[in-house]
Amino acid sequence: MYAAHDESDVKLAVKVFHGMAINRALLQKTTARLEAAGWPSGVMQVVSADLESRPALIVMPWMADPAEDGHGVPRTLQNRLADFPGERSWPMVLDLARALAVFHNVQVAHGNLKPSNVFFDDEEKLSIADWSLGNMPGVTHADYSDAYLYQSPEQLRDPDGYLDEKGYRWDVFAFGVLAYRLITGAFPRCNETFLQVAPPPGDIRRDSAIHADLHKIARKLEADANVTWPDEAANPVEAGYREWIVRCLALDAAQRPATLAEVVRGFERVEEQVATETHRDQLLDQRRRADHRAWRALFAMGTAAALALVLGGLWQISLALLRKEKAAHTEDVRELKAKTDSAVTARDQAVKGESEAKQTLEHERDVALARLEASRAIGDHLFEWAMEKGHRSLPPLDGRELRLLRLERYFDDFLKRTADVTSLDDERARVKLELAEVSLAAGDANAAQTRLGDALEAWKNRPTDAAWKLRIGTDRLLLALLRQAKDDPGTAAAFVEARQILGSVPQGEVDADRLQQLMAVLDFHEAQLLAQGGKGDAKALEQLMRATQTLNRLVDQRPDVAVLRSELASCYLSSATILDGMGSLGDAREVRNLAAAELIKLLKEKPGDPKLRLELAGCYGAMAEAAVLSGDVASADSLSKQATGLLEALLREQPDNTEALSRLGAQRWIRAGLLRDSGKTDEAMNMVDDGIRMLEGARASDAANGTVAYRLALLWWQKGRMVGAAGKTDDELFLITKARDALNGLMERTEYGLIRGDQLKKSVAYLLGDLGHAQQLAGKNDEAKKTFAQAVIAWETLVKAQPRSEEAEEALSWCRQRLKEMP
Repeated sequence: MYAAHDESDVKLAVKVFHGMAINRALLQKTTARLEAAGWPSGVMQVVSADLESRPALIVMPWMADPAEDGHGVPRTLQNRLADFPGERSWPMVLDLARALAVFHNVQVAHGNLKPSNVFFDDEEKLSIADWSLGNMPGVTHADYSDAYLYQSPEQLRDPDGYLDEKGYRWDVFAFGVLAYRLITGAFPRCNETFLQVAPPPGDIRRDSAIHADLHKIARKLEADANVTWPDEAANPVEAGYREWIVRCLALDAAQRPATLAEVVRGFERVEEQVATETHRDQLLDQRRRADHRAWRALFAMGTAAALALVLGGLWQISLALLRKEKAAHTEDVRELKAKTDSAVTARDQAVKGESEAKQTLEHERDVALARLEASRAIGDHLFEWAMEKGHRSLPPLDGRELRLLRLERYFDDFLKRTADVTSLDDERARVKLELAEVSLAAGDANAAQTRLGDALEAWKNRPTDAAWKLRIGTDRLLLALLRQAKDDPGTAAAFVEARQILGSVPQGEVDADRLQQLMAVLDFHEAQLLAQGGKGDAKALEQLMRATQTLNRLVDQRPDVAVLRSELASCYLSSATILDGMGSLGDAREVRNLAAAELIKLLKEKPGDPKLRLELAGCYGAMAEAAVLSGDVASADSLSKQATGLLEALLREQPDNTEALSRLGAQRWIRAGLLRDSGKTDEAMNMVDDGIRMLEGARASDAANGTVAYRLALLWWQKGRMVGAAGKTDDELFLITKARDALNGLMERTEYGLIRGDQLKKSVAYLLGDLGHAQQLAGKNDEAKKTFAQAVIAWETLVKAQPRSEEAEEALSWCRQRLKEMP
């Protein structure tokens, strides 16, 4: 699953499928039916789809919230299971029934119901996605899925039954299981076993690999025939609902309702029947009350006569009681005086207790302030998340204008309420800086300028560090960009001030790449300002070239992106993070397009300048690699051809240009990947061999160039995988081993700028997994064990360094499983 934006900058989700994990024809047929029905309520709309390409993909609306680790958290029922059972249990069950009934009404059986396929849009309306996937006819490659826990025995045994119209009763059974779990928190059958393998609430999968025997699951379900409820129904309506859910859970498919539409009608009949019985009971109650009132009137008349006789006797008795009470009052006065003395003593004790309580309260206040200091770092992260719009590691939050307004009101109220509390001066200074950043995000340059000045004044006598300087420099750059967007005459001065602050940040104490990216963005936009104002074309050109070279250098430090799914977009330029509330730069490809457009203009004036052509080729090459990552095959092909044309022309003029050779070798790999995916295996192999020859030539000219050596090792690795797929096991082992030795040699080099340490370690870890697999297929089990053990150690090191990396955890799990399965 990938995040993407359309032409209007609307966030979308792109889901890419493994070729053998879907039935393309079936998925096309069911999707076409839903589209023809106009994507009714309760069905996740497919914005676009390409099920003929390899890999196949669909584009859906983005329904996720951001997380601190940079990944989106899908708004799914799986991530809300902790809220059930609860007040929303029955409304959620009814919404699910109506949504699935929509599928059945347009003759589509879902067949893959599970909590992670139930999404919620911005208005908390339910949408069901991923129909006709998973355990379907014709699917030959499918990993374990918790959807198996909701499937009927006949689907587990024979998924081909879907084509015989059996899928509707499958959905009825799956709905019954999910409804029972929402109401009780447990599975209706095999609860203890299923809870061990079901993802916990908030997670989409178990950490460890799970192998499912579907026939065994079916037998377990059939061995547990009866469905019971752990408690009594709260009312007659719920009792009626429960009867329908038990019918849905029947093991005999013929005893279940035929479709979810029948279940919805059954729910409605329960409500109507209970309402009718309630109305009838109300009428009977009215009749009984009328009869009761008549009887009470007759009884009252008889009682009045008897009461007159009794009152006379009571009068005499009352006189005697009055005399007795008078005597008792004297004794009460004495008791009250004694109680008064006790109250005075208690008051003195209370005063003493109040003094002790004040001392305790002061101590607790000091503890609270200490905890507040410890929570400031967490507060800063939450504040950045709350203002986010285009951060590369966080998806955009909805309702942003309202969110910013609430933040502003909250911070203003905090400053007013704590105006006289000197112990919170540090927090007040922090809030003032955050208020300035709220104004920046809202696009109010004047308010941001004023508030930033107030914040700096509040921080004047407080300790600062490199991180604080980087934050202030970032805010100053944002203010300059905001002024530039509004054609403010103070833009030039704002850029100068931002450059001064960023230039004073020590690179060794902050993220150096982040600081270089900020300076590159500053150079790029200040150059645009100079060119527009006619204040110096030479200086504008110098700054533009500096920004472009910085970006190319950052990309070249991570050349493994096309093979190892690395972080090209974030490394290339995270200008969306810098712009925050304005979004004027867009993503990394848009920024690179702007740089390429400026370079093309300069090439019209200096068409023979080799340096300009090399930089432009770097722009196109980086965008081509980003397009490969995003699955945009057409753009990758076009951009790679443009980069290749520029580099080949440059090499005809300068055959010894090592940098051009290195970049052209990388493009050969991209071209080979595109040819291989289109089925042209021989041409792809020729392209890889050509790239290897180029990089070996570049290495011969510049043996110390670590980037060239790294790219060459990756190409050996990839060629080994290609020949291994063709059955040439010995050649595969030779090439991958050669690549491993080359990467291990690079691991011993420590100079900065060669290869990022974490990226090189990740490449080695992935390569060891491939090598161990190849050795296992070749029957070299002892060598495979050693290699898998090395891969486990490599991934354990990466997991410790990156504890939130899902990629590293999954790879470690895979290697451990492989090692465990070795004979």
